[in-house]
Amino acid sequence: MKKIIAAALGLLALISILAYALSFSLDFLSSQKFVINRREMEFSVIDYNGHVYVPLRFVAENMASDVGYNADTGITSIDQHSIRFDDAVAAPKPEVVYEKRLRNGSVWMQDIPLLQGNSCWVECIQDSRSDLTLLKQAEYPPVEVKPGSYIGIRYPEGMEPQQMECSVITNEDGKELYKAVEMDQGRIRLPREPGVYPIVLRSNWEQGYTTYLFAVKIV
Repeated sequence: MKKIIAAALGLLALISILAYALSFSLDFLSSQKFVINRREMEFSVIDYNGHVYVPLRFVAENMASDVGYNADTGITSIDQHSIRFDDAVAAPKPEVVYEKRLRNGSVWMQDIPLLQGNSCWVECIQDSRSDLTLLKQAEYPPVEVKPGSYIGIRYPEGMEPQQMECSVITNEDGKELYKAVEMDQGRIRLPREPGVYPIVLRSNWEQGYTTYLFAVKIV
């Protein structure tokens, strides 16, 4: 009798599992296209009852976020970085700051405004005017900085360009000349000689490039 009851219970459990399995749809998709912050990519997903499930880390890291897990508390944390986009070309936009050292030893970051130059990402901007002409006609006010100080340039994590370069622009006999400025881990050191220094920042990705202009006045 016990064997009959056990067999009946097993059959009932099997029927219940089959009935439950027929009540939902579970599809493993090899890849799915995503557009996150205007970037197109593919990643494997699971389609469960009409809902698409993706790994948390994949989504978070592509939204410039860090994912952490604390095994002791069982808590998953997501910390998102500042994300800036150029509305004109839909490209990642850098944060450019002047590192001003105060008397107490602390560093105050002063944001430096950027002027759009020739860029191409989702959209393209092409201007026939020279970089110095753009700065002059925009009446760009140079940011006052101290001799030998530093400028920091940072993109959101995960959106850094493959190549980034800064150049100081000079005008010699009506011709614009570009002198490359050495960059160390996203920082450039400014000259010690007083004067106004127009600077161009160019960043390159596989998808495109951006150019921004700004100027500093060393006093």
